Amino acid sequence: MTCVFCAIADGRQPAHILHQDQHFLVLLDIFPLRPSHVLIVAQGHAPFLADLPVPPRQALLDLADRVARALYRSDPGVLGINLLLNDGPVANQHVPHLHLHLIPRRHGDLPALCWRILTRFLPLGRKRLEARLAREADCLRAALQEV
Repeated sequence: MTCVFCAIADGRQPAHILHQDQHFLVLLDIFPLRPSHVLIVAQGHAPFLADLPVPPRQALLDLADRVARALYRSDPGVLGINLLLNDGPVANQHVPHLHLHLIPRRHGDLPALCWRILTRFLPLGRKRLEARLAREADCLRAALQEV
């Protein structure tokens, strides 16, 4: 089975890529838990954090900080961000390729977050979601240029 993140990195799979460097891709999650849910994905295939070479492992939190600042800048309603790294299948890692979630949080969004966790992979409203992802990608790309 082909790894979806490797396919995105190779340009064989579409994605809303916000940033790309030698170690990582920053892209929007296609099954977002909250609006502007971002993933930082390792460029090379690394199923676990321990599989990531030292230079990108050391750069990961610096990039996460930059992306977080862009998330705050892009939407004044963002009051917090969950950083989530599921390291391995037992830890609920659905794609066996290292990726760090940045999930923006807004005041009072817990009920919507819980509902989205339960319905995340249902194909409801995909066209509307895709349009929203395109708008979010444009906004976040601009914010990343400013931080």
